[in-house]
Amino acid sequence: MLPASAPAPSAVLAAFGLPGEVRGFEIVDGGWSNRVWRLSTRRGDYAVKELRNAWGEPRWREWLAEGWRLELAARDAGVPMPEPVVNPVTGEPLAYVERSDGSGAAPVRMHRWVASTPVPREPVGRDLARWVGRTLATVHALALCPTAPDLYSGRAGLTTADVWPDLVARSRAAGAPWAEHLEAAEDVARRASALLEPWNPADEILCHGDVDQKNLLVARGGPLLCDWDVVLPRLSAQDLAEAAFSMACWRSPEVVAAVVAGYREAGGEAPPLVATDLGPSLASRLGWIRFSVDRALDAFAVSGSWVDGPDVPGLIDDLEHRVTVATGLADGITC
Repeated sequence: MLPASAPAPSAVLAAFGLPGEVRGFEIVDGGWSNRVWRLSTRRGDYAVKELRNAWGEPRWREWLAEGWRLELAARDAGVPMPEPVVNPVTGEPLAYVERSDGSGAAPVRMHRWVASTPVPREPVGRDLARWVGRTLATVHALALCPTAPDLYSGRAGLTTADVWPDLVARSRAAGAPWAEHLEAAEDVARRASALLEPWNPADEILCHGDVDQKNLLVARGGPLLCDWDVVLPRLSAQDLAEAAFSMACWRSPEVVAAVVAGYREAGGEAPPLVATDLGPSLASRLGWIRFSVDRALDAFAVSGSWVDGPDVPGLIDDLEHRVTVATGLADGITC
């Protein structure tokens, strides 16, 4: 059963100027920051994504606009992706539509539905790894820069261990079951932060920013790269490193090597990866731990329960593994 607050499917079709009547509307997917439905009509099916500003960022709409700019440029450069549907009034891929229960408007995006299979959360095969590398090289070659220099200042996700003492103190004060694990992890958090070296923002380009198994689909014609909603400015080496290790699930040197090989095949310049190339990725991981703990503390303040709280010990074990892998690059060890 669909949630009552789901976007009204007829309103979605009207907002995007699409003909036909609704034949089906079912929820199919969605991460922590969005919900996705399959909308079926007599003239074809569509993926409808409800976008939610889970970070509370005041300039979130500008982030979406930058994402659209890169998505269009990447599509025109031949990057395979689900075909976006454009709002005929604004020329953008976003529209606000009424919810089914009349509780307000929901921001939604649409793409043509593609029959495909998701990519499992495990090290990918060699062919897909090389495809990812070639795709990254194509996106990086666009060399698009942010339109507003200050748009991404203090962007969500890049977190350092400086937040750790406060995070531990608030967890202890609330009696959180993970407080001791969090306190014991301060050393690994600081080792992660030590790899976040400064760089010149003038060298950054707009990148997809989340080339991960969850954003890949395999269709009859080959792989597709999805989810261009919020791109990020990065150094190309940082983006390549994160994507390569994501494809490898941080445990397969062969997959890392295949992504880099594909990148070079497509003309990308890829010096050997170094530990600091993974600094922003580790900072984002720290940010995810902080965000998860903050959400759980806020929920506990309302409900008084830790039900469905984050697996902080698991997140910390994963962080420690990633830090070990990243620091091993200095010794010629990949995974």
